[in-house]
Amino acid sequence: MNRYTIGKIFKFLFRLHYDIQVTGEELLRDDSTHLVLPNHTAYVDPLILFSQVWWLPIQPMSDELFMRHPVYGYILRKADAIEVPDLNKSAMTREEGAQAAGQLSRIAIDSLAEGKQLCFYPSGHVKLVDKEIIGNRRMAYEVCRELPQNVRVILCRMRGLESSRWSKLKPKQWKWRRTVTIHFEDHTDDVRTWAQTLSRREFNEKLEEWYNAHE
Repeated sequence: MNRYTIGKIFKFLFRLHYDIQVTGEELLRDDSTHLVLPNHTAYVDPLILFSQVWWLPIQPMSDELFMRHPVYGYILRKADAIEVPDLNKSAMTREEGAQAAGQLSRIAIDSLAEGKQLCFYPSGHVKLVDKEIIGNRRMAYEVCRELPQNVRVILCRMRGLESSRWSKLKPKQWKWRRTVTIHFEDHTDDVRTWAQTLSRREFNEKLEEWYNAHE
């Protein structure tokens, strides 16, 4: 099966369990190169997002643990995912972690310059508290500082999976039918300005503010 067939299948399966509402999807239907930066509420986020924009040849940047999973890994490989090393490994020194993070930023920048559609999570992890916290993560900041001119940055805010079985938030709340919202907004000009005028932490705070805003 190719990525498009897999995407359609997952779109059908997810809609059996979730009421998925997507807004701003038209922003991804032009001829631009897109960098999609979503918040990360639950482990199943990437698959749901992939299933809703199956027609866009977007390449996710995925943790090496998921790439090795027999099911997730198969899907991610079909989506031409870029493997991201676990930067929190206890065996990795601080210097090695910084070097690996810098290499990932360069891979992302070069991929966008080549016209590849790209998606990664600025926080780098599923959220542990009821807010999206990016902290001092560097990848989104570094990529946006060197953003190729042909790239549109689309922020993506997902809601509805908090405290689900796929989430790290407690208490777990079982619901047979959940409403999941996916909202896309073009913030290309904003992130270019923030990356050039703000510190890394301030840049991340701007992203956090948007992800945590009440709709």
